[in-house]
Amino acid sequence: MISPDLLSSTARTHLSSQISFATSMAESMIETVEKLMGLNLQAVRASMDMSVGSAQQLMGAKDPQDFMNVSNNQFQPHTDILITYVRHLSNIASGTHRQLARITQDKVNENSREIVSMLDKLGTGAPEGSQSSINLLKAAIDNAASGYGQINQTTQDAIEQLESGISAASTQLTTMATKSSARTKK
Repeated sequence: MISPDLLSSTARTHLSSQISFATSMAESMIETVEKLMGLNLQAVRASMDMSVGSAQQLMGAKDPQDFMNVSNNQFQPHTDILITYVRHLSNIASGTHRQLARITQDKVNENSREIVSMLDKLGTGAPEGSQSSINLLKAAIDNAASGYGQINQTTQDAIEQLESGISAASTQLTTMATKSSARTKK
């Protein structure tokens, strides 16, 4: 028979665990928002500085041809800022994913251990012959935790492929911008 003390203790432990999990997730999300705000502020500063510099260069143009050359030369620096922004954004997103995945995996493992522990306690007072059912439940819990781990790893692999694609696209965009800028100078 399940004692009220066992249920009460298990409920308190589970509630404490859930609060800890929610706190960890909230802290991770706050950290991500802080990083995104910092990145956006840096992008605004860089864009403002670039715009002021561009305006000053354009005002210093001596004739229409010089104005066009200065104008065309502004494309590459703006492209570089955009590429840098996308790379940093990708790094923040993947870092956040890794952190949330770790927190969640830790929580799944912790819950699995708690449930197995509770099943062990239940098994000590369970009727004879019920041990095989308890062992079956434990195996199911272990399999579910392993399945979650595999899904988590597959998701991480997909994110790494996405990051690789973003990096390749950034490199290609930089190359195209450089070639375009070189053609314009001719």
